[in-house]
Amino acid sequence: MRKLAFYARLAMQNLFKNRLFYGPNLLACTLCAALFYIVRFLAYSDMVPQMRGAYYVSFMLELGTIVLAVVMMSILIYANGFIMKRRQKELGLYNILGMEKRQVAHVLILESMFLGLGSLVLGLGTGVLFSKLALMGLLRLLKFEIPLGFEVSVLGMVETALVMGAVFLLLILRNLWILHLSRPVDLLRSGNVGEAEPHSRRFMAAMGVLFLGAGYTIAVTIRNPLGAFLLFFVAVLLVIIGNYCLFTATSVVILKALRKNKAFYYKPRHFTAVSGMLYRMKQNAKGMHNICILATMLLVTISTTVCMYAGSEEALRRMYPDEIALSGHLDTGEEALTGDFDALEAAYRRAVEQAGLSADTLTGRLQLSFAAGRKGDSFSLYVEDDLGMSVYSLDFMVLEDYNRLTGRSATLAPDEVLCYNPGNVDLGDTLRIAGESWRVKETLTDYPVHGASFAATAGGSGQLFFVLADREALAAMDTLQRSAYGSNASNIDYEVTLNAGAGQAETRACLDALCQVWNEHFPAHGYRTSCRAEAADDYYGMNGSFLFLGIFLGLAFLIATVLMIYYKQISEGYEDRQRFVILQKVGMSRREVRATIRTQVLMVFFVPLLMAAVHMSFAFPMISRLLSLFSLNNVALFLLCSLITFLVFALVYVAVYLVTARKYYQIVRL
Repeated sequence: MRKLAFYARLAMQNLFKNRLFYGPNLLACTLCAALFYIVRFLAYSDMVPQMRGAYYVSFMLELGTIVLAVVMMSILIYANGFIMKRRQKELGLYNILGMEKRQVAHVLILESMFLGLGSLVLGLGTGVLFSKLALMGLLRLLKFEIPLGFEVSVLGMVETALVMGAVFLLLILRNLWILHLSRPVDLLRSGNVGEAEPHSRRFMAAMGVLFLGAGYTIAVTIRNPLGAFLLFFVAVLLVIIGNYCLFTATSVVILKALRKNKAFYYKPRHFTAVSGMLYRMKQNAKGMHNICILATMLLVTISTTVCMYAGSEEALRRMYPDEIALSGHLDTGEEALTGDFDALEAAYRRAVEQAGLSADTLTGRLQLSFAAGRKGDSFSLYVEDDLGMSVYSLDFMVLEDYNRLTGRSATLAPDEVLCYNPGNVDLGDTLRIAGESWRVKETLTDYPVHGASFAATAGGSGQLFFVLADREALAAMDTLQRSAYGSNASNIDYEVTLNAGAGQAETRACLDALCQVWNEHFPAHGYRTSCRAEAADDYYGMNGSFLFLGIFLGLAFLIATVLMIYYKQISEGYEDRQRFVILQKVGMSRREVRATIRTQVLMVFFVPLLMAAVHMSFAFPMISRLLSLFSLNNVALFLLCSLITFLVFALVYVAVYLVTARKYYQIVRL
């Protein structure tokens, strides 16, 4: 018992003595534990099944749990590695003074246990305190009523304790293994071991440029949203590899070039800063690379999720341009030629009026829509094997319906079409599809179908709308696409839409009435329906969950970034301390020391931020394509969200720089 009490007292003294190292680690562990508990609290909350888009909310919370656990482990492993490196001389001194490795191991185990227990208690307390606030924020994002009351998740606490315990157990085993392999003499000399001057690695620099260029090329050139989705992680991997190679090799080349520049190098602050960074560039490059990647992940996560949430209403109207839509499927083109659709539309109007709604906005039309790939000056009907092909949704209606809906009296020959081209696709005067040609008689400035102005569809590059001469031309177009797609071909639909401005219950009842009318006229034919009010629940739930998860992951990435910057500055401060002490003894003033420190920090501190901005800029086109999969094509909105996110992060980054630079100066001037 006395030995245990001695080890415990020594462990507590070590934690207090090294509070400069353990303090930020304790804070990071506390925040990670709090975030993890909050996510698990929300996952177990009785409110989740009642939320809009409950499935998406639950999925995002489970995904957030996994990502937070990985980030938490990464943060703690990095912090522990830094602390153990800084304490090697101290551990070696224990051995020299007579303590066996087994006894030192007891102290290390107790230190980790105290740190883990303290961070767990503080983290759970913080998590419980802010869990209700997080729930209110999530409900607010989902536009759900906020209930009264307060609750604590016991299961969330248990899972948080288990994850934290597992991570700290891993750290304990790692520390014991390091202690087992070490020799006391090596530990004592560890603080005096420095890096040799690195050689210029032109091959690595070339590989960095190659990998980074390949990643950027994929991000910029990809046009198909589906292709962007499939190649996104490939581009990310290439950028990560290229980023590391460039930081490792190019930074050495730049520093050596600065050293050759006599006008720049032979100044007190530049001489000291450049030489100091050059001889530990391997360590610097790794730290700068990690900070850059974390910053990029933060910027992408926050800007994307904020954009998705801010553009929810616009995207919802893009996906569901009408409040109510019913598309009944016709099995053959012959049915489109012989069907009495005037009687069908009259029956629809009676059903709407009987449901208590106005039928003034009710519209009906025959339509045919199918996908086609743009290659050269013509459209191909075989697009599945070419991800580089621009894929379009081609929408056709007949002149009879067009004139009725617009009040025009346009005329068309059998080989002529009217075209509405919202995406300004270069069609010329001729429409070519699978070897067949039609002359574009007129390019329309408007189209009588709600939502036609929205140029992009999920998985494609855009929409094109055409008016054919008559039902015979529509049936011929149907035959053309059926010969290409076979069983996967689209149906000719008779679509009826309504925008009565009613509530969800009224629109649902009206839609049911329309379905009954279709079944009475075409009992053997299928149909599909859409109701914007009903779809809004799932859509807002999905986007709100994305934003909530993005905020939490952004906080985790921010914690990791700040901690990494702090430890990097502190580590370099202790490494440079003796060097600056000597420089002050030989005549360098404190002002010159401060100027040298400022130059050294500025030369490496803001490079990761600038590179993160470059990565984000090149990723912008690809992410824009990915957002189109969610029917969000507002590039200006995404640009605005990205700029605001970057500016806010830059302000935080500058604040961290000011704090760590001051701490660095306090260390080296002692």
